[in-house]
Amino acid sequence: MATNRNVITNTFAQFGGKIGTVIASFTVVKIVSGYGTEFYGDYVTAYEFLAFFGVFADAGLFAIAVRDISRKALKPDFVLGNILAMRLGLIALAVLIAGLAAQLIPTYSDAVKTGIWITGLSMGLTIIAGSLSAILQARMKIYLFSSSLVMGKIILAALVFAISSNFLLPPATGTDLFLRFLWAGVISNLIFCVLVLYWAAREVPLKLQYDKEYWVETARTSLPYGLALVLQTLYLRADLIIISLLLGSASVGIYGVSARVLESFLVLGVFFGQALLPKLAGNDAEADHTLQWGLEKAALFALPIMIGTMAFAPQIIELLSSAQYLTSSSQIGSDKLLYILVPTVLFAFMNQIFTFALVSKNQQKKLLLINALALILNITLNLIFIPQYGLMAAAVSTVICELLVFGLLFKLARKNFTWPVNFSNWAFILGANGLLYLGLKIPFLATSLPLAVLVSGIYYVTFILLFRKNLQL
Repeated sequence: MATNRNVITNTFAQFGGKIGTVIASFTVVKIVSGYGTEFYGDYVTAYEFLAFFGVFADAGLFAIAVRDISRKALKPDFVLGNILAMRLGLIALAVLIAGLAAQLIPTYSDAVKTGIWITGLSMGLTIIAGSLSAILQARMKIYLFSSSLVMGKIILAALVFAISSNFLLPPATGTDLFLRFLWAGVISNLIFCVLVLYWAAREVPLKLQYDKEYWVETARTSLPYGLALVLQTLYLRADLIIISLLLGSASVGIYGVSARVLESFLVLGVFFGQALLPKLAGNDAEADHTLQWGLEKAALFALPIMIGTMAFAPQIIELLSSAQYLTSSSQIGSDKLLYILVPTVLFAFMNQIFTFALVSKNQQKKLLLINALALILNITLNLIFIPQYGLMAAAVSTVICELLVFGLLFKLARKNFTWPVNFSNWAFILGANGLLYLGLKIPFLATSLPLAVLVSGIYYVTFILLFRKNLQL
C-alpha cells in the first residue's frame, strides 16, 4: 500500500503540475490562435516538425536510466552522467538533421523554416531537463520536476502575453511576431532546465561521463526501444505533418487546437507509466500486481476525461481558442475533431503502462514491431483518405491506430505477465463513470461547462474517497 501511495502521490504531483502547465499552455494557445488559423498553423508546424526528430534524441535512454538507477546495480551519478552525455550528442544531431530537412520542404514558409531552428533550442533544453529528471523519478521526487515545469510554462505564458500586448517591446506583426513567440519558448525552457538541474544536483554529483562498456551496452539495450519510441512518435504525429504538406497551415491550425487538448491529457498517461516503472522493474509478483493496479487506475482517471470532453467539446474549443475554430457549414472544426479523438485517451493511458511494463521485461524489439505496424497503417490511411475526406480522416486514422496498438500490446503483455482481473474494482469504476455520463445529460449541467466541472468533480472525488480501500488507493 505504501508504495502504491508513492506512485499515486508522484502521479498526482505530476498531474497537479500538468494542470498548471495546461492552464499556462492553453493561455498560449488562446493568444497565438487568436492571430488566425494560418498563423497558429505555422506555430504548430514549427514545433511538431521538431517533435518528429526530437524523439531520436531520447532513443529510450530515459527509461533505461530510471530502470538502472532503480535497480541500484550501478551508482546513480555514473548512470546519469553517461546517459546525459549520450543524449547531448543525440540532441545536437537531431536538431541539425531537422533544421536542414525543413529547408528542403517547398510548402513551408521562410518563417517556419527559421522557426524550426529556434524550436530546436527549446527541444534540446526540454530533453536535457527530462534526462536530469531520471534521478528524481527513480527516487520518487518527481514533484520537483513538475514544479519546475509549471514555473517554465507560467513564464512562457507571461512572455507570450507581454509580446502580444506590446509590453516592453515595440509592436510587431507577421514573421517578426511569429519568431518572438518562438524565442519566448526558448527562454522559458532555459529557466525550466536550470531549475531541474538544481534539484538533480542536490541528489547526485553531476558531471558528463564516458564509459565505453556502458555506452555500448546501453545502446544495444535501448536501440530497439528507442526505435519503438521513434515509430510511436511518428504514428501519433504523422497526421499533423501530412496535413501541413497536403492541406496547408490553416488546416494545421484547426487540427492543432484539438491535438493540443488531446496531448495535454495523454501526457498524464506518460507520467503515470513513468511513475510505475520502478515497481514494474521489480520481481515478478510485484510487477504483476503493479500492472493490475495500474490498469485499473488508468481507467479510473481516463474515463471521466473522455466523458467530460465529449460532452463539452464545442465549449472547450471556444474557451481555449475562438469561434473561428468551431465546426460550421463551411468547415470541420476543432470541436468535432476533438470529439472523435478523445476516446483514444483510455487506450493511450493503458498503452503507456503496457509499454513501460514490456521495457522492464526487455521486450523492446517486439515494441518496435508493433509501433512500426501502427506507423505504416497511419501513414497509409492518411495518404489515401486525407485528400478526399480532409481532417476527419486524420482523426479517425489516429483512433484506429491507437486501437491496433492497444490490442497488440495487450496480447504481448499477457504473454509476459499474469496479472489478475479484479472484477469488483472494474464494476466500481465503470459504474461510477456510467453515472457520471448520465449526470452530464441533466439539462442544467449539460448547458454549463463550469457548473458541470464543479458538480461532476465533487461527485467523482467523493466516489474515490468512499471506495478508496476497495480500489487500493
